[in-house]
Amino acid sequence: MNITMLGNLAVLTLFNPASAARELLAMRLGREALWLGFCLAVVLNGLVQFGFENLLPVPEGLEVAPPEPIFISLIRSGVLMMFSVTAFLVVGRLLGGSATFSEIMTLTIWLQFLQIIAMFITLVLAIAIPFVMVLFLFATAIVSLYVTLHFLNEAHKFGTLWKSVGVLLLSALVAVPIILALTPSTPV
Repeated sequence: MNITMLGNLAVLTLFNPASAARELLAMRLGREALWLGFCLAVVLNGLVQFGFENLLPVPEGLEVAPPEPIFISLIRSGVLMMFSVTAFLVVGRLLGGSATFSEIMTLTIWLQFLQIIAMFITLVLAIAIPFVMVLFLFATAIVSLYVTLHFLNEAHKFGTLWKSVGVLLLSALVAVPIILALTPSTPV
């Protein structure tokens, strides 16, 4: 797969996520490729997070907590991503879905790569044109939700986006306490 094919798949994901999901699932990536993609996504996510922590200017008078060690951030990112895969798989099956771990992992990793690109663009906008960054973040959240719903629908073969909404909502109900537990608290 070359950069042109990846670009075409990214565009297809934005405009026809169901078709993109079918193409991704048809690739039937092997276990090694999935875990390599997972690790690469975690590291790239960590690099973008590092950029947010170290490149954005801090307003005068505002105290920020010192950045945590990068390996802690990478572990947290990996755990949260794996939790998403597991929650989407288990909750989807509880709602009658038929996805496999590899299928959910494939689609989650692809979506993660697209979100990393969006985060990088957000970082650049935050440095160059901060007021546009908020609009871009909002648009990214909407598109990400849209794509995720279609990806879950295709992976689990639901036939309706409503079950995908259920997977997201139930996964979020379980995820919020875990995310809060994994998020470092800042002293008041």
